[in-house]
Amino acid sequence: MSRERQAQWTHRLERLHALRERFTATHRYDQAYEAYLAIQRVYDRWADEMFRSAR
Repeated sequence: MSRERQAQWTHRLERLHALRERFTATHRYDQAYEAYLAIQRVYDRWADEMFRSAR
């Protein structure tokens, strides 16, 4: 995976983690949970791309 692509994934995950933290801080737990689920989907997509390109 290129450095540019890795930076894109990192930036996306950092934004989602910040969003989840903001929701949690404002006691919007349902939206924080939705952000958590989105983070898990991004990690899954990252792993698919990472290991598919490793072949």
